[in-house]
Amino acid sequence: MSLTVLMNAGPWLSVPPPGYGGIENVIATLVPELRRLGVRVVLATVGSSTLPVDDRMSVFGDGQFAALQRPYNQVCGIAQAHLAGVVRELHSRDDIDLVHDHVEAVGLATLAAMGPSGPPTLHTLHWDLAKHPALYGSLDGGDRVRVNGVSASQLARAPLALREHSVGHVHLSTPLAVDATGEPGRRRASTC
Repeated sequence: MSLTVLMNAGPWLSVPPPGYGGIENVIATLVPELRRLGVRVVLATVGSSTLPVDDRMSVFGDGQFAALQRPYNQVCGIAQAHLAGVVRELHSRDDIDLVHDHVEAVGLATLAAMGPSGPPTLHTLHWDLAKHPALYGSLDGGDRVRVNGVSASQLARAPLALREHSVGHVHLSTPLAVDATGEPGRRRASTC
């Protein structure tokens, strides 16, 4: 029986990304290696993602990145809607051995809030930890939620509560995923 990982890419860009998409590029590079090693991967992403995986789930048909230009009160529910879909998926399955989450703040908060009934979770910290001091300073993932950093210096500056949940760091140095152009994604003007 092989390990099954739900890889949470989030609702912002397809995987692989059409141009530069940092997290989506990391995932597009990591997933083929996991699958090569025999790990089954369920990708939580947007419907336009084309990365070969064993299964996928999505709430949105296409990436929601362009919405980030709009006022907070018009976009604050996008990541939460995606995470609600992830939680529904986790509740409907019994084959997920691990969640590897890449969704800033709301991913970590939502998966930690699942409590002991949720699957083991690894949350990768891709960003400046000073952005969310209230969350990171009070994290309680119990024995189920762990974090990994992208550098030793990032974790050295992390609040104690976050460091206590750390499994260490993996230096973030990833080549562009197959078929990624290296060009920035085109931004669309907001229609609101």
